[in-house]
Amino acid sequence: MKNTLPKVSYIIPTLNAERYLNKCLESIRKQDYPEDKYEVFIVDGGSSDKTLVIAKQYEAKILDNPAKDPESGKSIGILNSHGEVIVLMDSDNEIIKNDWLKKMVQPLVEDYSLFGVESLYFSKEGESIFNTYSMVAHIADPFSRQLAASLNKKNKGNYIELTIPEGCSYPLGANGFLWRRSIIEEVGAYKPKFEESNFSYFAAKMGYRKFARVPGYGIYHYHIDSLHDFIQKRLKIGNKFLNRKDEKKRTWLEGVSRGRFVFSVIYCSTFIGPLVEGLFNFVKTGQKAWLLHPLMSFISVVTYIYVFAIRRIFR
Repeated sequence: MKNTLPKVSYIIPTLNAERYLNKCLESIRKQDYPEDKYEVFIVDGGSSDKTLVIAKQYEAKILDNPAKDPESGKSIGILNSHGEVIVLMDSDNEIIKNDWLKKMVQPLVEDYSLFGVESLYFSKEGESIFNTYSMVAHIADPFSRQLAASLNKKNKGNYIELTIPEGCSYPLGANGFLWRRSIIEEVGAYKPKFEESNFSYFAAKMGYRKFARVPGYGIYHYHIDSLHDFIQKRLKIGNKFLNRKDEKKRTWLEGVSRGRFVFSVIYCSTFIGPLVEGLFNFVKTGQKAWLLHPLMSFISVVTYIYVFAIRRIFR
């Protein structure tokens, strides 16, 4: 069995990440996976807290990230790592099962057409309802959820094969996502920054449209504690997107039709659609966090409109 397991490189960009890094690295250490078959890189942007102390305690390989941002850190990690499989983790991710890595690499071993394997998100007792919402929605925000293409799904027994429809986009690639290195290198759009949502679109354009999910296997993501955190993250993402557009760089939204974009803006801003969707999912799953869906949908689209308006007024 050991000889069939691929070499894996965990890449974790950090900047003052002491709060959850211990949980992240401990969950990696507990994996039932041969020690000589994986490596862990902390790509640090100049932390002034105990981030590097914690990294050294877990014998992680430490790389310097002069640019400080996580996208540059991921690129540096990819360039310096050696694994056949790249695991992109954030410092606030915690793997929930000790056989997670063994289960997650199997689809890549069995089917070479898959470009990666996506971790599921799980909620945790005692976390904020806002964090629970982000986990059950399984995407950064409801506006992006609405823009994302509907995936074609096929049950393969031990995993679910998902296919991005041709010409469409689906943002993914971090928070415990496993990438096949050979595809990253073939697509090539990972220097000087690896922006996973945009990269997945470029990969799909080159014909790599299949990835997998393994039922029951994923991560906890200590993402947001409050509504304020949610808004701040949307502001940050909105500005990153506009920065990329100002630099005339391509984004995953190229795979979203104008009609779908306009519909998504209207859908998220009118409360009616998200209310029906939230109530349906609440009844289906029993997760009270779904009752936040109308509010979070509205806040997402309004925040992005605000960022766009401010940038255009003061440019």
